[in-house]
Amino acid sequence: MKTPHRSRRKQSESGIALLIAIFALMLISVVAITLIGASGSESSLAGNYRSSTSAYYAGFAGLEEGRGRVLPSNPNYFDPMAGAQLLAVGTLRYIVNPAPGESAATILTSYPDTEYDREFGAGSYATATKTTTNSVSTVAGIQGPLYKWVRINAATERSLGFDVNQDTILNNVTPLFYDAGLNPPSLIVPLDPLAPPPTARQALEVTALAVLPDGSQKMAQYVVAPKTFGLNFPSALTLSAKPVNFSGANSNVYFGNGTDGSGNPPAVPGCSPNPSTSLPAIGVTEPLGGTANKARVIAGLPRPDHYTGGGLPTPSVSDTITLSPALQTPASLDALVQAISQTAIVITPPGNPGTATNANLPPMSATNPQTVVVNGNLSLSAFVGYGLLVVTGNFSYDGNSGWKGIILVVGDGTTTFTGLGGGNQEFDGAIFVAAIKDTSGNLLSQVGTVNFNISGGGGNGIYYNSCWVQRAQPSTTYQVLSFREISL
Repeated sequence: MKTPHRSRRKQSESGIALLIAIFALMLISVVAITLIGASGSESSLAGNYRSSTSAYYAGFAGLEEGRGRVLPSNPNYFDPMAGAQLLAVGTLRYIVNPAPGESAATILTSYPDTEYDREFGAGSYATATKTTTNSVSTVAGIQGPLYKWVRINAATERSLGFDVNQDTILNNVTPLFYDAGLNPPSLIVPLDPLAPPPTARQALEVTALAVLPDGSQKMAQYVVAPKTFGLNFPSALTLSAKPVNFSGANSNVYFGNGTDGSGNPPAVPGCSPNPSTSLPAIGVTEPLGGTANKARVIAGLPRPDHYTGGGLPTPSVSDTITLSPALQTPASLDALVQAISQTAIVITPPGNPGTATNANLPPMSATNPQTVVVNGNLSLSAFVGYGLLVVTGNFSYDGNSGWKGIILVVGDGTTTFTGLGGGNQEFDGAIFVAAIKDTSGNLLSQVGTVNFNISGGGGNGIYYNSCWVQRAQPSTTYQVLSFREISL
């Protein structure tokens, strides 16, 4: 009676294992399909991220090429101002970067700059003045970063969407400037763009469009402004020494004047000297304490009434001057010379030390000032220079030579500044003289001896001029004021 009962239970449970197996297979299949889908999504996301990142870096490379090529020290330099004082609103400079098989002439047609109208208003691009230059990112046929173009243009309140002067109007006509002399430094809208504050420089937009072969695009933009050395001087002639050996000119037509603009140099476009700014004609430091250097200078002036400025009685000689940090110590001066050398035409005449002459200097003019570092001595004859001059040895010149800008005679061992003979040229700007190394080229712990000797002199005086002090200083870099990615 018990055996049939057990047989019926076994028959009712038959097929259960098959159902469990089928259910397990279905569950595994669902998980597998989900994993395959997730893997595909991850691959797609990774591909999109890779394309986006590649486009970002291609655009970033375009921005950096644009920022670098507007520096005069760049071997592929191009002047965004094209010789003018500023880049006018509505003037566009493009760097085009065609891929193999593309034409530089059609890049802006194939990849139009629609962003410019968004920034400056509809129709602005059509009426703008455009010039192009080719990229240097492609070398020996090897394609560089995959950006198509870089645009450089003047920034305005409207283009940045920022009311700089808070007058509730987004000005689209006046270019913006960046004034490093403010505290804190900031953008400004100058009353006259051709006569901005001397510490202000024009702000530019640098915009790049990158396009990858898969069609990915990215647009990025810098706002930049040139940065200079920010050199300021406490007097028309500054002698930082321990001690000063001084012998002034005996000519009746030789003068030293610290009143801004007191000489007769060519005008700097957009800059007017401020006669209310009056510095000492000669400033000296006193590393040994007391008033020894001041007394040495005054004793060495055959015509003391010819040195005026700074609200001082004649002769205008001050030993209470304050030097900017870059001019204070041999170490800071050496660092300054090294920094200037990075942006300068460096001349190293043969010999130890050698002596350079007019023939070694580059062409220069009032509209084309230069930055020159002479590693050694310099002797000028009937030569007028413009810009920033550094001499690391002795500097001598005749009365028919002069300079418009800044002269730093920062020498090895005893620094000798010698002027010879008559003539009718002059020095306009500022002159700074110091000795920072010994005769073996080792850096001194404090400034050394300076010899300043003017024999005769003619009309070859020294006149402070703030415009030429500012004009002479090259742009060391275009600093980035802001960065943004632009949605396309």
